[in-house]
Amino acid sequence: MLQASQLRKTYGAITPVKGLTFSMGEGEVAGLLGVNGAGKSTTMRMLSGYLAPTSGNIVLDGFSMVEDPLRAKALVGYLPETPPLYPDMTVREQLRFICALRSIPARRVRAECDRVASLLNIGHVLNRLNGHLSKGYRQRVGFAAALVGSPRLVILDEPTSGLDPHQMIDIRALIQELAGSTSVLISSHVLSEIENVCTRLLILVEGALVTDGTPADILAAYGKAPRLELDVLGDARAAEQVLRALLPADTTWTRVSTASGEGTGFAIPLSGLSVGEERFFAAFAGQNQALPVTRMVRVLPTLEEAFLDITLRTSVTDAKKEVSA
Repeated sequence: MLQASQLRKTYGAITPVKGLTFSMGEGEVAGLLGVNGAGKSTTMRMLSGYLAPTSGNIVLDGFSMVEDPLRAKALVGYLPETPPLYPDMTVREQLRFICALRSIPARRVRAECDRVASLLNIGHVLNRLNGHLSKGYRQRVGFAAALVGSPRLVILDEPTSGLDPHQMIDIRALIQELAGSTSVLISSHVLSEIENVCTRLLILVEGALVTDGTPADILAAYGKAPRLELDVLGDARAAEQVLRALLPADTTWTRVSTASGEGTGFAIPLSGLSVGEERFFAAFAGQNQALPVTRMVRVLPTLEEAFLDITLRTSVTDAKKEVSA
């Protein structure tokens, strides 16, 4: 459905996007991730046709964004981080304006406005001025505008910015509803939202694509191993002696910071661990000196940990070495 080939954008000596190549299939929901300045918004602007690439090409359903931009742009709905709304227009006028830009036939305009308003639950504000709406409602109006005409590809840059928790749940459900019939490319710093709606993640470092895979694959490759974290008060060496007596000889644990800042923290790999939590409590409680366990929790790998592992590397070259390893 979408094929981006060697996309590059240069502003003088600055190159925010460097030879980006990837494709998206029909009905796929993909997340575009990276730290601030990684090139996410620039990439999305090029994919939407809002910004011309310095070099490279974008093909949507066989139409080149470079050679046939009008046909290619007609297939895209785009919600930038700040929705481009006219403050002196009502929501209905804004949607009718987008319908005109999309060449929606006059006889269908009212139904199309009502359709997208229903999807975003903004029917009750259709007669209010955009400039009088809260940030969350402006975000929803912008999303509705991006869906006018049922585009084949919807590009969403921070779509849940300014939304309350209930609205975020609604947007997540809508994206999942779109999946299968519409391809969605979404960028967000809320990684839990990305993990909930995306079946594929694209991670940029310094304008280059360094990781492309499912959330599960990325967690397996970059997330920390599942572990049991244990915080103990008292003498650290005595606590280590308890662990040595309790665990198999080949078990390797590490010291970590405690949640309270007091005592000693241990991280014990869950793989191959045959001792239940109750055995740890009993072992430490059975010592002559006080070694109270103040915290014990099983910690599973998170997308946040994997994201930090990838994006905090010193260079793109280092990240790519890990990808190819």
